[in-house]
Amino acid sequence: MGPLRAGFVYGTVAVVVALVADLRFLFIGPEGIPDWILTVIEDYRTQLALAAYLFLGVLAALRVRPTHFEPGVPYRSLLLRDCVLASTVVAVMVGVTLFFVTALNATLFADEARDYARDAAPSMVAYYEKVAGRLEDPPPLPSVEEVEERLQPPALRDLGRSMANLVLRAILLGAAGALVGVLRGSFGSGDPGQPDPSAEKEGTSNDGKSPEG
Repeated sequence: MGPLRAGFVYGTVAVVVALVADLRFLFIGPEGIPDWILTVIEDYRTQLALAAYLFLGVLAALRVRPTHFEPGVPYRSLLLRDCVLASTVVAVMVGVTLFFVTALNATLFADEARDYARDAAPSMVAYYEKVAGRLEDPPPLPSVEEVEERLQPPALRDLGRSMANLVLRAILLGAAGALVGVLRGSFGSGDPGQPDPSAEKEGTSNDGKSPEG
């Protein structure tokens, strides 16, 4: 598939991941899930979401097959360009989604997020204490107030940071797409049904006929 289509398909999945990760307090209740699952969700949510975005960006680059060929441009260059474009589309879709979700969490859903933080903090601290009880030299444990403060909704000023993260995410996924494109080109991952335009040009004589003709 083309780069825009591949980026849109996998970007849609990434948007769903972003919505579930940042609007989790609308779908789950801290009292209804075990404390260790709640703690894992809150402690590793950002890292797991970023890993999912990177994985989907790589998948988009792997599914790309150049559809627009230019005379004199090697197939590897076209493949590299389209892989970068597909991964970048995924990053942009995620970044725009997170920008609007940040705005919603800072305004419309702020009360729900505060309620979630108030209910989740005691369960997380209880799990920290349970784990610390199994250690000979446990680290200092955060208080309920500190955990609750960490789970508070963002402020409107965080929109600027969200835009900066969009740029950084686009650079990261674009670099991942470029790496995939280089590897695919090095291992000859091309479309056998579509000849390289530069090779086709070299195989044609000056009078417009191929040598076999």
